[in-house]
Amino acid sequence: MSRIRRARTERLSRRTLLLAAALLPIGAAHAGAATDARTPAAFIQRVGDQTVAILKRPGVPKPERLEALVDVLDDATDLALVGRLVLGPYWRQASAEQRTDYLQLFRELVVSTMAERLDGYGGETFDIVGERAVDERDTLVATRINRPNAGSGPVAVDWRVRRTDDRFAIIDIIAEGVSMVVTQRSEVGSVVGQKGIDGLIADMRERLHGQS
Repeated sequence: MSRIRRARTERLSRRTLLLAAALLPIGAAHAGAATDARTPAAFIQRVGDQTVAILKRPGVPKPERLEALVDVLDDATDLALVGRLVLGPYWRQASAEQRTDYLQLFRELVVSTMAERLDGYGGETFDIVGERAVDERDTLVATRINRPNAGSGPVAVDWRVRRTDDRFAIIDIIAEGVSMVVTQRSEVGSVVGQKGIDGLIADMRERLHGQS
């Protein structure tokens, strides 16, 4: 592979997967956050508590911890919707086979990235600092991510939570004012514009095989 193509593939995969990997809050919300389980803030708190409990399990093999994290991911996110949002207008242009391949690879890359991050937990925590309605379905839960080993201050992260029927699901994160879905949609659009949807799928598959 050429250096230019490798750099483009690496940039696409890492930035696209940043969204998916970040959908699991790595840390536990501090006491004092909303406790009503029916609120988006309480939902984010619960997901964080579940995640950090898995990461801190002593003596549990990595595959078992990964499987537990995947269960949390499935419960906390609408990953298929996130994948469609990232693909943006190209979703309507994709064939049924392309959609299936893309979503399958998107999910596999998410899980692979989670596996990479399992050993990188550094004691991060987050404080829930508020929530506000975006529309009838979506709420932004504002948090402050505390990174004790990062050598820098807290990071402001908003979690976009959608209520569908009787459940909540994370569909986007906004880190320091930047939407990950919007950012990744731009990256994906650039690749699809140059190489088509099949080229995007090939890049994703190449990234996945490179991690194995």
